[in-house]
Amino acid sequence: MTISRRNLLVGAAAGGLAIASAAALAACTPRGLVTPTNAATGTPRRGGHFTHGISGGGSSDTLSAFLFYSVPDYGRWMAQYDTLFYPDHNYVVQKRLADEFSTNSTADEWTIRIRSGVEFHNGKTLTADDVLATLQMTLDPKTGASAAGIMSIVDLANSSKVDDRTVKIKLTRAAVDFPEMLSAVAIVPADYTEAKPIGTGPFISKNFQPGIRSDFSRNPNYWLPGKPYLDELSIVGFNDENARVNALLSGQISGADTVDFTLVKLLDNRSGVTYLHQPTNSFIPLQMRVDQKPFDDVRVRQAFKLIADRPALNAGAYAGHARLANDLYAPSDPFYAKDLPQRHQDLDKAKHLLKQAGAENLALTLTTTDLGAGVLSLSQLFAAQAKKAGVNISVNKLDSTTFNGPNLGSYTFSPNILSPGSYLYTAQQLDAPVSVNNYTHFKDPEFDSLYLQASAQTDPAKRKAIQHRMQEIQYDRGGLIIAGFYDAFDGHTTKLGGLLPDISGTGLYRYADLWLS
Repeated sequence: MTISRRNLLVGAAAGGLAIASAAALAACTPRGLVTPTNAATGTPRRGGHFTHGISGGGSSDTLSAFLFYSVPDYGRWMAQYDTLFYPDHNYVVQKRLADEFSTNSTADEWTIRIRSGVEFHNGKTLTADDVLATLQMTLDPKTGASAAGIMSIVDLANSSKVDDRTVKIKLTRAAVDFPEMLSAVAIVPADYTEAKPIGTGPFISKNFQPGIRSDFSRNPNYWLPGKPYLDELSIVGFNDENARVNALLSGQISGADTVDFTLVKLLDNRSGVTYLHQPTNSFIPLQMRVDQKPFDDVRVRQAFKLIADRPALNAGAYAGHARLANDLYAPSDPFYAKDLPQRHQDLDKAKHLLKQAGAENLALTLTTTDLGAGVLSLSQLFAAQAKKAGVNISVNKLDSTTFNGPNLGSYTFSPNILSPGSYLYTAQQLDAPVSVNNYTHFKDPEFDSLYLQASAQTDPAKRKAIQHRMQEIQYDRGGLIIAGFYDAFDGHTTKLGGLLPDISGTGLYRYADLWLS
């Protein structure tokens, strides 16, 4: 599963990009967020031990700043490390370790000044040398960094240190969303090693048992004044959703993010526990490999999009807790193509397209897994719907370790879990040239050209027109079936404070903000 979690809502300003204004932020705030009435309120309290139960994990778990093998790895990454930029709860990218930034008129050279006095866990002061060394390690093939693809546009040979706190980063092409890209890179010291990983994050690792648990203590020299509030943090992996919810109910863990929709009712009216219900822009696409039969024929892809009974998929997979989607991502992006006709199930047209493609009586396999959030249910429900169009889909359920193993990306038809990014950032991951998680193997010359144009366009009005055409192409020719954007339910102890609604549904991972009454 790809766990993508960033979004960028910025506007182009003369000479560079500006962080979104307060007015723009308000306009992008999601509606209908439900805050629990019995969560801890008032002044944050220092102290306490928060235990986060997260779905997934196994023997390949890591503390690495550069690698992700599971969702618990993301939790450890958020605990130990910080980035130059990172999106807030509303997915507006904010400065983190960066203090100032600017770009040239062509958006292919960025100057970033880091905060003064930031310390790594070993007491070393963060400098420009560490930033450049981090980029070097990220791009080194020996590292195998998860962000290597995203950072492949960095021209290290022509990037340089301006002074102890300032770097100039040259890119091989223009990228108006470069701050968002940098939110995927944890800054580490120049002498970083995987044997002893350290960062500048709110918590310091003190115990690590892969596949079982990770324990952290408060970073007393964290760069954000007064934070973190917690003294201790633990991350525990679960490969059984029922066990995770039962652990929350029994008090073995303090919080469980993105509780399975069918189990949320177990948290209702239970003493000591509650949940935050929040609409998100997260989604589970069904991915069709456009370079393999039968999906190499665009008519088959279009037919499958018409097979989908989206309201029924959302009702069954998400217990109705989802907003209707239209095979496009990034609905909070200001240039989201809301005007394209909403797709509805049309079995007659789907059958006609399949007949035209010579794909009548089609049979294929949908390779899936059970990682919560309705992944397995969505797969099974779509397979049942396809039978009405004469398509026989065999659902092959793998355990999460096998699904995410060496064959990930080779499946002809499979689901994914994705959290929102800005449109361009998400496109870079899924559809664009040299995309890093292109599990549909979508390669479209027109789309590729438009992506590069949009990435270089600093005029918002012109970029809007380009992105609209890109979305038309995805709507007509793309390899993703996106039925809905699902809500998230974060279960937690009623003693927890600091948890805010989050468009990504990852509020429980913002550990520096959490506190216990």
